[in-house]
Amino acid sequence: MKNIYTTLGFIPNWKIDKGGIFITLLISILFSFFLLSCDENEDIVIEMGKPVELSASATEVQLNQKFATSTSVELSWTPGSNEGTGASISYTVQLDMEGNNFTEPKTYEMGKTVFSKKYSNAELNKILLNDWSVAAGTSVMLESRVIAVTSSDFVVPDTSNFVAFSVMSYEPVSSTLYMLGDATPNGWDNTIATPLESNTDNPTTFTYEGNLKAGELKFITQLGEWLPSYQKGEDEQHILLRTDDSQPDEKFAIAESGVYRITLNLLDLDISFEKLDQSPYNELWIVGDATPNGWNIDSPNQMVQDPTDSFIFTYNEYLNVGEFKFPTSSGDWGADFYMPLTNYPDLSETTVQLVSGGDPDYKWQITEAGPYKIQLNLRDMSISIKAFEPYAMIWMVGDASPAGWDIDNPTELVPDASDPNVFTYTGALTVGEFKFPTSTGDWGTDFFMPVENYPNLTDTRMKFIPGGSPDTKWKITTAGNYSITINQFYETISIIKN
Repeated sequence: MKNIYTTLGFIPNWKIDKGGIFITLLISILFSFFLLSCDENEDIVIEMGKPVELSASATEVQLNQKFATSTSVELSWTPGSNEGTGASISYTVQLDMEGNNFTEPKTYEMGKTVFSKKYSNAELNKILLNDWSVAAGTSVMLESRVIAVTSSDFVVPDTSNFVAFSVMSYEPVSSTLYMLGDATPNGWDNTIATPLESNTDNPTTFTYEGNLKAGELKFITQLGEWLPSYQKGEDEQHILLRTDDSQPDEKFAIAESGVYRITLNLLDLDISFEKLDQSPYNELWIVGDATPNGWNIDSPNQMVQDPTDSFIFTYNEYLNVGEFKFPTSSGDWGADFYMPLTNYPDLSETTVQLVSGGDPDYKWQITEAGPYKIQLNLRDMSISIKAFEPYAMIWMVGDASPAGWDIDNPTELVPDASDPNVFTYTGALTVGEFKFPTSTGDWGTDFFMPVENYPNLTDTRMKFIPGGSPDTKWKITTAGNYSITINQFYETISIIKN
């Protein structure tokens, strides 16, 4: 009995027409003749393909945590043979230590029509250290093979050649990092230390962007654990891994409060601090019995952030005899507070400080009730607290107004009989601009102006501008009769076309 073997090769795809039928019959006759003419002990081989072949992209692999998500080595294989059955082929990759003979390999079911397997630096390093207990920093030989399994029961699974390559592992640095210290948002409590964010492309790099106070800080890798930690190294640009209490405990010092960006790399052991031109807070409040809402920390009165300078907050209100201070959040007496440097300073004092946790508890004191305008500047840590005296007269100037740009004879606004802060104008306006000087005959006088140039006329915000600079104006685009009402204390405006 003759043995017939097949391997995948070139099989003509004959077109079935009149000539094709003749050729097919001819081939059948010749094939039958070929079988009859062969020696009965001679094997017949029909070329149907080659076994699956495996190759690796490298023979020596140096793993690097900096490129944790990048490919360290790629295994590729050729398509297997279904022995002409037309059945699908699935592939399984096996990886093992050299010499283990694949007794307990790492196995990956790759599925169909997949002809490669990539290992990232982090994935392969984790296999070495965690699955095979390879010591970090050592080189080992690995072996891989591919098994091709056909869905037909008549085809025996095919195993590829073995591919060997060496791999050098690494000792991974921490995948988490936290900072703590009196300069940080959560202080020295290591159970709630502030987390840093790891870089997606390079997980050994961590960043933090946010508020820091004047004080000290360092870094830990696990919440609730003091060690290991990263301290100040040889200078302000380097960190040092501390694993024992006997090692120096140097910390980084933050000289002034603000918004910072911190970037550090646990492999290179470098660090940078960048102070950003951003306000540390976008919301601030005022609390105390001098304010309308008193000592209600759950609902303190909110200050107004200047839309043109996020560092500046204002509060214009009638204050009672009493105290006040500025919390950085509501509902928490343990929050940080902006406070004076001493208790009850003279209101002419302009210095202010950010006090962690509000202790010591210093406050400003109002001794005479009345309207006050308060401006808090977080950029230069200054404060202005002034009792407000309303202007007796306010004017309107601009080519939209009846008097045009004549600063010597601008259009007078009408004071409200019941409220000295309120002025009105009712009358015609032409297409053009306008603003409100507080005196006549002087372009360098103080003005009431819009927050930004040419705002929508529905915007109710108005701003007191000393010296009239920067020069912003309202703009009328449709001539007609208008009613305008301004409040110089609360700095609001209403513009209505009649």
